[in-house]
Amino acid sequence: MAVDLQQIGKRFRFYTHLKELELDDLEKMTGSSRETLSNIISGQNYLLDELVAILKNFQDLNPQWLIYGEGSMFKPMDEDGTCHDHHKGCLKKDKAAYLKQMKDMLLELDAAEVAKGHHADVEALKAKLDQLKASE
Repeated sequence: MAVDLQQIGKRFRFYTHLKELELDDLEKMTGSSRETLSNIISGQNYLLDELVAILKNFQDLNPQWLIYGEGSMFKPMDEDGTCHDHHKGCLKKDKAAYLKQMKDMLLELDAAEVAKGHHADVEALKAKLDQLKASE
């Protein structure tokens, strides 16, 4: 299966928006340069070695989903129901505008996946967003 840098960038941007991580946060967490992070998010001009080094800093992010669009965005939770990400928690329940932004990004990601012929676990993400919206 071919690796599509732009698709990886869109998925990484979706993940970082969902986790409410800005470029400054990513620089501090990963130790990577702003330029490298910007290139990954924009889907151009980076090496997979750089991506793999950055991925080690995101304990809850499923690399299979990020790189190939397969499976769930998040790795399974621990047996006690806690998430692997100790920086920010699994999902931050926030305002309706935040959820709408996430839903819009998900629709963009879904359209890109469909255009590429991928069948990612987008329905599960939509259901999760709907569930968060309903819990507000």
